[in-house]
Amino acid sequence: MKSDQLKWLHVTFLLVHQCSVSQSDTFRVFGPSAPVVVFRGEDTVLPCYLSPNISAVNLEIRWFREDYTAPVCLYRYGRYNFNNQITSYRGRAELFPEEFKKSNVSLKLKSVRHSDHGLYKCMVKSQQWYEEANIYLAVRALGTHPSVSLLPPGREQSQLLCRTEGWYPEPVVIWTDRDGNNVTSLSTTTAKQDSQGLFSVSSYIPVNQESTVFSCMVRSPLPEPDWESQLYIFGESFSAHSGFMVAFFLIPVASVVAVVLLVIQWKKMNENERNVEYKAIPLLRRELGAERPIPKSERQWVRSAAGSCHLTLDPNTVHCLLSLSEKNRKVTRGEKQPYPDHPERFDFWQQVLCGEGLTGRCYWEAEWSGDWAYIGVTYKGIKRKGEGDDTHLGHNDKSWCLQRWGSNSSAWHNNSKTDITVPLTKKTGVYLDWPVGTLSFYSVSPEIMIHLHTFHTVFTEPLYPGFRVVGLGSNMSLCQLE
Repeated sequence: MKSDQLKWLHVTFLLVHQCSVSQSDTFRVFGPSAPVVVFRGEDTVLPCYLSPNISAVNLEIRWFREDYTAPVCLYRYGRYNFNNQITSYRGRAELFPEEFKKSNVSLKLKSVRHSDHGLYKCMVKSQQWYEEANIYLAVRALGTHPSVSLLPPGREQSQLLCRTEGWYPEPVVIWTDRDGNNVTSLSTTTAKQDSQGLFSVSSYIPVNQESTVFSCMVRSPLPEPDWESQLYIFGESFSAHSGFMVAFFLIPVASVVAVVLLVIQWKKMNENERNVEYKAIPLLRRELGAERPIPKSERQWVRSAAGSCHLTLDPNTVHCLLSLSEKNRKVTRGEKQPYPDHPERFDFWQQVLCGEGLTGRCYWEAEWSGDWAYIGVTYKGIKRKGEGDDTHLGHNDKSWCLQRWGSNSSAWHNNSKTDITVPLTKKTGVYLDWPVGTLSFYSVSPEIMIHLHTFHTVFTEPLYPGFRVVGLGSNMSLCQLE
């Protein structure tokens, strides 16, 4: 009987305790669903926020890896606690106390190391409640450009060797023939890790006289543009010269001198080999220039985010010299319009924003006419009135922009300019990965997609796509993606 009473009292106590934790005392902890990608040696921020938007000033904030008792960073009782902190994080891990009132409990890591790679836990605790979120940090290093060499014939046949070093994490090697067929299954690849944790990779594939073109591509398992080196072997050379093989490398950083030597060598070949020259020169120019199409797999990954991005232009933001059409998906520079005054309307720069704020993975494309184009994103708080930089897309710390005028192109943020040498098509793709903190621009055509520029930052608010249209009759349209 006594045992039953004790059990009943225990259950009652738990129920009373549960009721004492009111709704206002509970909260959720959120981090990005995608990995935070960073290069070794850079600083980064692991985002973590509370919901609802409550103050974290009087809460315990604990960042740790596997061991709860060995924190990466611990803040409680209004100050940092360095007891039992993992030694490798001392002086490198810190929070943003000035942001605690805004529910921001993100972690800043300085001079990221390979050992920082992996899963982190962001735990926030009150006297009666706690919750945690998982954030994955992906530390990376892009290695050297791959080099391809022809090994001397063995017992059966020759081999191509593709080598590269200095990668993290371990990269993937892909071999393709000239028709784009994946022949990686015919290759043998080995990887070694040095004392600094970086990977070196060697990959071999057999070749014979019937082989024409092989491409060795080394890529990181994390999403970024590939580095690629190709060795082309032309069948005509095998048949025309017994024991003579023409081989050359196409490497993005090849010098002008190498180009001249290659052209001279081609001019010495017979007429049959000159036909090969006409095929090879465009490939060489593409490799030596900045025009490097991204792989089909990456293009598919980027475009897969279009399904979550349905944009329309906001009539309350449009400048009086711009007019909207096609269900608010096209903006045209024309005569002055009698729009009513609105606090969100731009009154100097001929700009317009979309009405949708973005915080996830999103992809959209815009097509324009005319010689000038501005395509960007901004926080909602960008100023709308006046001619200063604080109202101009890309010229303040609240916005990011790709700008094109004539044959010149550049990327802008906070009035800082980065020139872009790749010629732009009339269609531009924009890929936003808000949780990771990347904003990428692409030149788009029916055949290829070329990477132009990527901004890396930590986004703290929803982003609103926007355009600036310059020149009477010029227009900008949001493309319909399948």
